[in-house]
Amino acid sequence: GRPLSSRERMMKPQVLRRVPASTSLIGGRAGVARLSLSLERKPRAVLARATSEQPGDDDTALKAAALIGAPVASLALAELVIKSGGLVEPLTGYFNAIGVPVIEFLNPPEWVIHWFHGLNMATVLFAMGGYGTYLGYKIRDGEGDGAAFGGEKIRELHPKLMAGMAFFFFLGGQGGLVFSLMEGRPLLESPHAVSAAAGMALLGAQGVLGATMKGKKAARTVHTYLGSSIMAMFFVHAGLGLANGLSF
Repeated sequence: GRPLSSRERMMKPQVLRRVPASTSLIGGRAGVARLSLSLERKPRAVLARATSEQPGDDDTALKAAALIGAPVASLALAELVIKSGGLVEPLTGYFNAIGVPVIEFLNPPEWVIHWFHGLNMATVLFAMGGYGTYLGYKIRDGEGDGAAFGGEKIRELHPKLMAGMAFFFFLGGQGGLVFSLMEGRPLLESPHAVSAAAGMALLGAQGVLGATMKGKKAARTVHTYLGSSIMAMFFVHAGLGLANGLSF
């Protein structure tokens, strides 16, 4: 554009001086103060919200303890107890007096003695344990009032399935020891036995936790992650059992 004349240059400051501060877009000094305060608050609010959404160190520690710490500790303790040798003699006497005579009276075929324990426990693990774990995650996602298989509420069926799994594992474990005696195999001398003892101990702790965790967020977190690690342990346990069965 053309350069301003001397008269226009003199008029421009006068026009600007006539605009009062109260008619500015932000409402004068009060508006400036409000805008400044707002700009200061927004980053703080965003930072606070981001911090609250991130998992804390305590939460991470609980998850690590449930996923790794508890299984490792239970396996180490189970191996220590089993390797001490104090359980073999009383268990051998007990099952030779009660379990072995019953099975001998029933006189099942050899393949039943060899594989029935594994087939039975695998069915319990995959059917009851697998579906029960799935329902547990549905509860975790807030869908506990939904309908499970058979029409029962998810939050009601989940503990029943997991308790049933623990019960049948307890009975089935004794059957496995009886069959081992009948086949002339030594008791409690395999990784399969160690993982069984560790898994049952963790299942007991998990049951107590599930019964007492209502209203406790940290306990619910531990219950979820510990349950996942227990199921992983029992899948490994099943693989070790299969290896045992195929080894002779």
